[in-house]
Amino acid sequence: MEFASSASKLSRYYDVLINFNGEDIRRKFVSHLDSALSSVGLTTFLHHQNAVESTHVQQPILDLCRVVIVVFTKTYSESAWCLHQLQQIIQWHQTYCRHVLPVYYEIQPSDVRFQKGDFGKAFKETAHQTFSAQQLEHGMSRWSHALTKASNLFGWDESNHR
Repeated sequence: MEFASSASKLSRYYDVLINFNGEDIRRKFVSHLDSALSSVGLTTFLHHQNAVESTHVQQPILDLCRVVIVVFTKTYSESAWCLHQLQQIIQWHQTYCRHVLPVYYEIQPSDVRFQKGDFGKAFKETAHQTFSAQQLEHGMSRWSHALTKASNLFGWDESNHR
């Protein structure tokens, strides 16, 4: 835990890390969210599969952020990368008591929380494509736990707002 103690001495480079899946959501929603946050002086880091080379959110990136916004969409669970990232984000949240804000864009929070509907179907397909038969149950459990933890946090459901 040497890094954790030294990380608290680092200045924050990003006020908000925005985690999402897909270019369509980047153009439709995330770009507007990013502009709104930037217009009030917040520094953002757009964190999606094509933005970083690594398989996992690197702890230094998270430690340089104050808040993470996870944008859940119908396609979020189609990405093993996003589901792995969410595990890292939830671990960071629980370890360092940092803020995570789930945003539900064109999806019901209960679909994420309980992995049901098209979201749940894609979740299962992604797990079957990602994990070996021996790892499947444990991998799905870890992802499901992260999705449930995230969706139990106070969040924003865009269907209730314009």
